[in-house]
This record gives sequence, structure tokens and C-alpha cells, in this order.
Amino acid sequence: MFMNAATRKFMRRAGRGQMAIMLVLVTLLFLLIMIPVIEMFVRNESIWTVKERKNTVAFHLAEAGIDRAYWKLIEKEGNFQSITEGSAIPGYADDTEYGDIEGGVYKINMTVGDTNLKVQVIATGKDATSKEYRAIKAVFSKASVDAALQAPSISGAGNANVHWGPMMSLSAMNLAGGANELYPRKYARGAITAAGTYPDRDTDPNQPNKGPYTNDIKTEWWAYNEPPGVPDIMTPDTSYYMSLAVDQGNYYTDANYSENNLKDTVCTVGADPKVRFFEGNATFGGSKYFCGILIVMGNLTFNSGGAHPQGSVSVMPPDNAWDEYQLNVPVHSGAQKAGSMDAWTYEAAGDHAAGLCGGGPHGDTASKYEYPGDAGKGAVECYNFRCGNDINCDGDCNDADEGHLGGFASGKQLSFKGYVYAAGGFTGGAQTRIFGAVHVADGASFSGGGMDIFYDNTLNVRFLNNSIRRLSWHEVKPAEF
Repeated sequence: MFMNAATRKFMRRAGRGQMAIMLVLVTLLFLLIMIPVIEMFVRNESIWTVKERKNTVAFHLAEAGIDRAYWKLIEKEGNFQSITEGSAIPGYADDTEYGDIEGGVYKINMTVGDTNLKVQVIATGKDATSKEYRAIKAVFSKASVDAALQAPSISGAGNANVHWGPMMSLSAMNLAGGANELYPRKYARGAITAAGTYPDRDTDPNQPNKGPYTNDIKTEWWAYNEPPGVPDIMTPDTSYYMSLAVDQGNYYTDANYSENNLKDTVCTVGADPKVRFFEGNATFGGSKYFCGILIVMGNLTFNSGGAHPQGSVSVMPPDNAWDEYQLNVPVHSGAQKAGSMDAWTYEAAGDHAAGLCGGGPHGDTASKYEYPGDAGKGAVECYNFRCGNDINCDGDCNDADEGHLGGFASGKQLSFKGYVYAAGGFTGGAQTRIFGAVHVADGASFSGGGMDIFYDNTLNVRFLNNSIRRLSWHEVKPAEF
């Protein structure tokens, strides 16, 4: 159809008008759709803000519950012990709602932890305006025995060895002879020197003060109080233990005490540990075995070895005993490589049977029996000190695949099982073997030649400086109330 110029101009104007109308309609349609969405978002944002505020209030209430539980634990000595013995403290057994904090209420439940050395606390907070809950779980522990051996200074010679737990010195540590091994972990506030198989670990207070690796689990030593450092030696509650020893008939006031061939397999008296308390020096010799708590305010000496069958005891190593054997294991005792220790390779392919490591050291592997009680990489099983691994823990090692000594040429029964505190110094030798822990008081020293100490991480000792510390803290699913 023929259109003149005027008609074409009119049509162009009409098209532009239609497009403008279309844009207006699309904009209106968009607003009609989005306004309810925006309104819903604003409404939900308000709800979410209120809910978050309520959740935050509930969380702060749970935190207040954890704080209140901690202060209850330190209020008096017996509270922690009551919980670990299975008793309940009124108000702290999920039986009371506390409203001393503005905004809501909270409840506290304190129970024994996974061992009788821990207390578990679950505090649940509730916002007062709605059923909004938050809960926190914390685990507390008393300061405990952290090492197999802790002394102001340590000198180990002969075949003195520590197993299943670390050794700690408040000053220097000197290793010689069979004691100069790449296990266990070693902590000192001063130098760590050595003579024999392996060189000095550290004689320079300048960094680095741990090694041979500084950024790896394969760290054997920490010198010059390198973090985590060496804690102060805990002092047992001597008045408490003296009283127990008096009541049990095991309190000795003689300036010096000596006994040979002591044999006593009874480790408790009623609910209390059997305590032997000596004001002066004490010496134990001959074929012996006894257990419990041994406190000597003078010098303590262990001569000779343990007694059979009394000291032929089967025990479970600590679950993390393998931590002590990350550089080497007793089956490769004394293994060497050329060059500096920090350049050695501590692992090799295979199961590390004889010859596979080319004579070099290596840490715990999937192979069993590389150290006493070794059940494979990162695993332990029952061990009898006289006959070796005892899978059934029945004390005889006569069942299939039992009797492996974990690097020892022969078994050696225990002389003592329990906690030892020597205020004047401790000398152990001539086949002495202890399962437990040894503390030597500040100002004294430890010397062990031919002595073995196996760490027992389940010891429950009452200390004077018995501080309570928090081991863990995390949020858990709350139980409504």
C-alpha cells in the first residue's frame, strides 16, 4: 500500500507511543510481582533477626551455665571427686532452672567424663520469650600426671628407658648408654645432651629448640622450655596421704628405711589407694612387687628387680602410647643413618621386617610388636611385663600370637605399680621396672641405670596445686525443657 510522507511520519510516532506504553505495562507488571516478594523478604528478615537475637540470648545463657559449673567445681575439693565417683550435686544434675541472667533461664548437667579424671558439663540456655534453645558441652579435668617421669634434672644411663609417655625435666636432661634412644618424647627447660648412639639434641638456647623436625609429628625433643613447655612438678597432698598411711599402718617415721623382697599385691584399702609414706630415706631391694602410692620425703632407691608371679602383671597401654614412637621403635633400637639427624628419613616402604629399613630408624607402622603393647599403626593391646603381648589380658601369654616382647630381649616383671613421689631424689637401677609415674621434687634429681618406667595415664592422684582446667568446649544439640 502506498503511503505518503505524512502517513509514514504518523505511523512512526504511533509505534514509539506503543513501545512506551508497553514499557510502562512491563514495569507495572514487574512491580506487581516484586512488591509481595519484597514485602515477604522484609517480613522474614524481621523474623530472622528476632530469631537470631533469641538464639544469641539462649547461647549466652548456655555460656553462663558453663561458667557457673566451673565455679562449682572449684568451690571445694570434694565437688570434682563427687562427680567423678558418680554422685550428683543438687542444682547441677539437670534438676534446676536458673533465672539469674536477663532474657531467659538455663540448666546445668554435670556427669563423669570418659574417664574418672574428667567431668562433663552440658549447659542448655532457653530464651524467655520463645522455645529457642542452645546448648554447650565442656569437659574439665584436674591437673594430673602428664608424664611418665618428671624431675628437676634427669640423668639416664645404662638401659634406663621410658615407655608409653613423655619424660620432662625442669632443667637439663642428659642421656647416655641405652637411655639415649629416639623415644619417648623429651621436654626440658634447659639443654638436652647425649652420649653414645645419638648426638646432643640441643645445647643452644637460640631457636629452633625442637626437632629433629619442627613442623611435623616426628618431633622427639623440646629444649629450653620450647612450647608447649615443661609444667611445674605437681606436689601431692602429703598431709592427706600421710593421714591415709597412718590409718592403714604404713606410715614410717624412721630416718632411714630399708626392706628386701617386699611382696604385696593389694593396691587399695577400701576405696582408697594403699599408701606407704616415709619421712626419711627409703631403699627397696631384692625380688619385690608392691603397688599404690609411694611417698618418700628423703631419698628413694630401688635396687634389683621385680618379683614373679606377683609382678608379672598384664595392663593396657595408654591409647596414644604410639605417640612416643614416631621416630624409632625398640625393635630398631640404636638404628642409625648417615648425616645430620634432621635430614634422616624415618619411614620406609614395606612392613619393616629385618633389613627393610637399611639399618635406619623408623616410627610406628602397620607392623605389630615394634614396641611393647604394639597392635599396629596407632593401636595398642594388652601387654604382660614378663611374657609380652597378652591379647586376652589373662596374664599367661599362652594363646595364639601372644608373647611378643616388643623389642625387649627378655621380659622383666614389675617392681612397683602406681605413683611415686621422691622429695630428696630417686635412684633406680638393676632391673627395676615401674608401671605408673615418677615425680621427683624440685631441687632433687633422678638417676636411672637399668630402670624402665612405663606410663599409666589413668593415675588418680590428689595434688596440692590441683587446678581444674577445661579440655574442650563446643556446641551440641540442645534438649528442650
